Parts: sequence; structure tokens; C-alpha cells
Amino acid sequence: MKKQGLILVIATLMAVILCGAASAADSSTIGGEGDISDVNSSEEADPILWVNVTYEYNDTINPEITVTDSDNNSVAFNKTLDSGTLYKLNFTYPGVTNGTVFNVMVKAPGYITQIKQVTVNQSGTDPFVGNADFNMQATENYKLGREITKAADDLLDFDNADDVLCITTAGLVYRNGTTTEDCLEGILNGSHGEISYGQGNLLTFNSIRTDPLDFCFIVRNGSLLTAAFFKNGTLIPTYFGTFSAIDQTLWDNTLKPALGDNAFGYVSIAHAWKEGLSTDILRQAAYHGHVCLGTISGQAMVSLLLKYFPPGVYGDDGELEATSYRAIGVPGNSDDDAFGYSLDLTPGKRSYVGYFTEEDSVVGFIRWCASTNLGTLIIMKFNEDVVTQLFKQETGITAYSGIAAELLFNSWLIDKLENDPDSLVDIILVYENITPEIHNNLTGGVDSKNVVADALGLDMDYILSQGFINVADQITATNYETGNLTPEQIKDIGINAANMAIALFAADGITLEMDSSKLTVFTSAGYVRVNGQVVDLTMDGLYQILGTRLSRATLLPVHNARYNQLYFQFSFENPNGTVTTKTIYYDPETGNLIAKNESACNIEQVILYDPPYDALMAWLWHNHVCGGSAPGYYITNYIYENFPIGENESYAYIGTSISCRDDIYSYLLGISPGEGSYLSQRMTSDSTGKTIGILSIYDSETDTTRIIVIEYNGPKFKDGSNIYEEWIKIYKGDYSSENLLSPPSVNKLQDTYTNGHTNWNNLGSSSNSIEDAMSLPKRSKADVIRIRGGSQTGSNTGSLISSNGSGTGLHGFSNGSLNGSGVNVSAASVTNATTSSVGESGKSYEVTKAGSEGSGDTPWSLYALLGVITVLVLGAVGFFFKGSLFGE
Repeated sequence: MKKQGLILVIATLMAVILCGAASAADSSTIGGEGDISDVNSSEEADPILWVNVTYEYNDTINPEITVTDSDNNSVAFNKTLDSGTLYKLNFTYPGVTNGTVFNVMVKAPGYITQIKQVTVNQSGTDPFVGNADFNMQATENYKLGREITKAADDLLDFDNADDVLCITTAGLVYRNGTTTEDCLEGILNGSHGEISYGQGNLLTFNSIRTDPLDFCFIVRNGSLLTAAFFKNGTLIPTYFGTFSAIDQTLWDNTLKPALGDNAFGYVSIAHAWKEGLSTDILRQAAYHGHVCLGTISGQAMVSLLLKYFPPGVYGDDGELEATSYRAIGVPGNSDDDAFGYSLDLTPGKRSYVGYFTEEDSVVGFIRWCASTNLGTLIIMKFNEDVVTQLFKQETGITAYSGIAAELLFNSWLIDKLENDPDSLVDIILVYENITPEIHNNLTGGVDSKNVVADALGLDMDYILSQGFINVADQITATNYETGNLTPEQIKDIGINAANMAIALFAADGITLEMDSSKLTVFTSAGYVRVNGQVVDLTMDGLYQILGTRLSRATLLPVHNARYNQLYFQFSFENPNGTVTTKTIYYDPETGNLIAKNESACNIEQVILYDPPYDALMAWLWHNHVCGGSAPGYYITNYIYENFPIGENESYAYIGTSISCRDDIYSYLLGISPGEGSYLSQRMTSDSTGKTIGILSIYDSETDTTRIIVIEYNGPKFKDGSNIYEEWIKIYKGDYSSENLLSPPSVNKLQDTYTNGHTNWNNLGSSSNSIEDAMSLPKRSKADVIRIRGGSQTGSNTGSLISSNGSGTGLHGFSNGSLNGSGVNVSAASVTNATTSSVGESGKSYEVTKAGSEGSGDTPWSLYALLGVITVLVLGAVGFFFKGSLFGE
């Protein structure tokens, strides 16, 4: 660009910043660095291209325009919005003549990219001019998002509602072979500002590729909730009506059949939203699948951990001690997903270990200090009976059952979480000065990368045998000041960070253009809190100035612990294939923004190579890219391609050789510790070899479990290769790279079927699950059914009902009911407690502890007897949560 042009750019930018607006559609920008030195002419001309861009929908989007010459050399240009939808592109190009052709490409989020050839011609001494009209057509997924949002708006009248909420499976679900983030973009644009990421009212269930593409819109008017539910992409609602006055008849006969597997999730999250549950916890509930006692109790554990055992203590020298948390859980009680989500204690970071043990509703935390090489072991428990009694005492409600009671109980729990979390959770044991040896035995290793012992998990016999003195009665609370920023002030943090970034990049000669795919903003917003306040609205501030959004993969919330620092990392893809990054940190003490030429996270290292959207989402969950996480997407694809699941089937997984890759496929397979569908059994290489885990596929229709032992062999690349570029090629099925010396491979070492859940439960509590899985007899599904007696429908004896009659996960109340009649209160009672109703679900849900004995090949007569007993028990307990690993 000429010097005068650069001066004009900087002057224009500074004017924009001073005015507090940054719509780059009204400013000049650099389109690309064209190499035109090989053009055989010394004559230069300044062609002008007039490009008119309109959209299928009435969208205001600054289009991203690229120009190349006939040799495909990139051409740098100045772009200005002339009027309306007409853009002027002017540039210098040597050797231009009448008839010179340029290729113009226009792209916009939610629309199909178009390329046109534009010829320039000259009239007299006028400049060479070319014209092109682009009528941008929406992608099919964007159309679906827009049309369903319009249909919902017509029914619910967003503008006149007090609040609007959308819960959907769009994002990770596939439609016609593609991810569905464009559906989310359609919802956001179609709601005209009523729905946004910053407001926290667009929630996505953590889904698998083959789940239905469902949309549920809810409006609040006063205390009344009204919903419109659209199943699997249909434009006519399957349900339109109240979410408030839900009695058991409406639930059993209408809502549950209409809404399907996630019915309780939609209703419980909507009610929690109405009750004012913070948006970060609402997202955690959507990740988990619903709001329940376990979800809220897990969040109470998070609150107590930070209150009594904060993540760091300032020493005399003012330095923060290097402390970090580990969690040792018992999968299947919902609470595990709370601290995995809110404290970033995920299995792939080796921050979580979980076995099925005899402990119920218990979790252990280790707060480890690297500087002293010692830690504190904290064991917490949520006691359903105690919480139930407290609920009865405070509300006076002693006799009821059904969905209405469950929602009322949740509302009470939310109030307790906000105002008295100590009443929901007991800290039952605190051991100080935990040594590395004890840490290693419980978790596999203090060093996250080196496993030195087969993890025991929450082995209370081992823990109690160590002879420590319990100091739980000596703990003291840390007092935190709660921030008082208004919503407008929080949004302004994002606006100010965006404007600061514009100025920083302008100083380097780079113009940040509105709605550009070349700029990616990574942020801890969405996970972190500032002085206890959720700061989601900063994302709306960023969008207002730069047009960055999660649905566009340009505003990416990076998984962080709640107590970490708020940052905004701006990464710009340069035309020469490099990335310029600047990070802005928010100082909560002063309210100032501090800029640094550095990266706060390293995920910008993959954006040049256009990773699949769902791979990028999984890396965000893992919070960084690395060689250990790179195989995760490849293994995910292998599982989907080789072990696809049907309507009545669901995945579960035992991780054995735990690596960063576990975060990737656990996230993308929709499995989690809180649901009981992911177990992290961290074992040494001597125990695992190249085996990385055990996959399970449960068929609720036949009550059979397929068990597959998986082995992974990594690829070999040439020295000096960019492993992220090479891996992303492999993700897309491209093995042609000369840098790929040998491809990765995944093999199955065992593939067999068993009856019910018994064998799977035993593997979940085994000290060597691989060895036990390999010793299972080789059987087909038909073999299992024949041995059982020929029935095609199982008795579901493995439904994981605990001795007290309730499941341990989503169950609400155990050991009796609110009226003392033995009727439990839980989400599952909304359907008949029979094998067929349990089998309706294709999802994985919470499980109870293991402890069942036997091979799982019980004679059919016993299964028939147990089946009758189970039906009678379930009929008695009625309303219990989704306490089964593989059913509801």
C-alpha cells in the first residue's frame, strides 16, 4: 500500500476509536499481500472493483472479500463501504489492460462462499473499472436456524417477553455430514439481539454426532414459562405450551413423549434459569444434561473448596504458592461434572481419577503445593437424607411426588447454593501433609505426565490406614469480596478490550476488520469469574466491536478454572501464513486492561490449518493443543465409523492409559464422569501397554453390553514437521503428506458381548480392567440372548439400582420419601418404571457404585425373577432420577 494510504488507514482508525465505534465496514482495510513482482510490465494502474453484496436474509454482515489475479497471486487492496451494500475496492496493479481478469471471493458467516471472475475495462482516461454482484445464499444449517427461530418467535413473541432462552443440541450434532454451528448463527441473527452468548441464554446440550437436532425456546413472562419445542429440525413444534404448571399427567402423557430423552433437561434447566441460576452453572447443567441434586451439590462442593481451601496462599515474599487441585471421584453422581467443568479438573489433564467404589455421593480433592511437595486431602459428601430432611423442615412439604415436586426441590437447592452452600455438603475428612507417595497411590502420579502407580481412586480403606489426624473441625473460611460491576460495565470490558486491540494492531500496520474470519479471540470469559461475578457479557462487547462469535469459531471461550484470570487473546492470521497475537488481561483490583505481546493459550497454533469445528471445540475443552491431545479426534472418528450406535444404544468408556487425548474423545462422545459414562483409571504403562481404554456400547432394547478393548499406535512424522498441520490433514482423511512416514492406527484387542451391566460394573471397579476385559468369554449378541433364554428384550437387571431403591446419580431422594411411604422423588418417575421406558434413552446417564458379583451370564429364570422384582421395586419407588448408566 502507498504511504498515503497507510496514513489514511491509521487516521481513520484513530477517529473510529475516539468515537467509541469500530465498525470496520466503514474503514479501509488490507485485503492481502499480493506478490506481483513477476508481472512483465513497469506500468502501473489503479483499478477499481465495485462489489455489491446482498444476503438471502436481511443480515448486516461485513463481507470478507479476497482478490487474486489470473495467476492466483493475492492482490492487496483498500476496501471502503460506498453506500448500502456497495463496496469499493481500489488497488495498484502493474500491466493492467482492458480485459484483465481478477478473481473475487466473498465469504460471510452462515453463507456459502462465492467466487466470481471480474473483468476490468477503461473508458478514456478513467480508471480501469470492474463490477460484480454477489447475492449470498445461506447454508442449509443457517436457514434451519433462522426459520426455526422465526417460527418460535411467531409463537412466543420474543420482543414482549421478559426473558428468552434457547436450549438446543445444535453445535456438535451432525446434519447431512456436517457440524451444525451455522444453526447457532441462525438463532443468534434471527432473534434480533434477544439471544446472545453474553446473556447466557443460548445453551447447547453436550451431544454426539448422531443425536437428533432439537431446538427448545422458552420465554418467561413474570413467573410463567412457555415453551416451543422443535424436534429434529422440523419447523412445526412438537410441543407448544406451558413449562410452568406441569403436573404428572401433562408430563407423562404430553411433555415427556414430545420432548424425548432430554425432556427433564429442558424443563429443569428452564426452571433453574427462571430462578436466576448463574449462566456459567446453567452451561454446566447443559453439559451434564439437567439440573438435579447432584449438579447443585457438586457446585456447592466447588464453593466450599474455594472457601476453605483456596487455590493459593500468599507467602511472606508476596509470591503465590504453586498450588493446584486434583479430584478423586466416584462416577455417576452428577457432582463430578460440576468440579470438572467449574474447576477445569478434567481427566485428560490428569486432574481427575474415578473408579466405581463403595463410596456413595463422595469426592476427594487434593490441594497440592509444588513448592513444599505436600498436599491436603479433603473429602466431601452430599447426604441426600440430611438435605431432604432440611428441605421438609424449611418448606413444610411432607407428602408429594412427581415432576412438580422435583422442580420445587431444585428451586430450593438453587437458593441454598447461592446463600448457604455449607448446608448441602459435609466436609467429612481433612488430612494435612499428604506426601507424594500417597498422592501417587491415589491418583497415579503427582506429575501429570508420568504415571508411577496404578491409581487406587477413592479407596477409603487405604486412606484411613495412613494414620493421619482428621482436622476437618479446624478449617477456617476465606472471606471474598463480591464485585459490584453492572451488566453494562461488564460488557464495556469487552468493548474496551476490542478497541485496545484495534489500536495495538494498527500500530503494527494491521487493520482489524469487522466480521473477519482472520481474527480469532480466545478468552477465559464464560468460565472465569471476577470477584465472584460472571463476566459472560464481555463476549457481547467483543461482538459489538469486532463481530467475533463462538458460532463463527472466531470467539473461543477457553476452559479455565473459575478462579483464573480474565483475558482476551487476539490472534490475527497474516497473509504470509503467520499469526500475530496480542493478549489483554483484566486487572480486577484497578479495573484496568493490561496488554502484552504474548499468548495466554496456544490454540492459535492450529487456526491456520482450518481444523474441523468439533475438533476445535474439543481443544477448547482441553484448554490447549498438544501432541498428546492431537490423536483424540482421530480416535473419535474411528469409534464413530467402526462402532456407530443406534437409537437404543449409548457409549461409555474406561480410560486406562490416560492422556490429553481423553479430553477430546470424552467430550466428543458425550460421555462424562458425572453421568457415570466415563471412568478415569490411571494405570502405568506396564499395566496398559498400548491399550488406551475400554469402550462400551449398551443396548437398552436387548439389555446387552458390547465391550471393546482399544489399542492405539501413533504416527511417525518427519523431523521438523508441524504436527498440528499434519494431524488436521489426517482428520480430513488426507494421508498424502510427504511428512507422514507411517500413519496412526487404532485396533480392537477384544470385542465381545455380555448380559446387562454386571461385567461392566466389575470392570469399572477393577484394579486391572484391561486384564479382566480380555478374560471375558468371546460372545456375540445372539449368543448372549440365546444363553439368556432367547428373549430379544432384556429384563434390565443391570439397571444399577442401589440397595436403597434409588439410583445414585440423578436420583432425588433415597431411603424413603417425603411422606415416609418409600416414594422417591426423581426425574425418572415421569415415565413408567419398566424395561421399555428405561430403554427409550439413547444417552448415558448416572450410575450407581459397582459391587454386583457374577459373570453376567445368569440363567434366564433368575433374570425373569429379578426382572419382576425390579419392576415391582420401581413401581414402588416411582419417581427416581436417571440412575442407570445406559438408560434413564
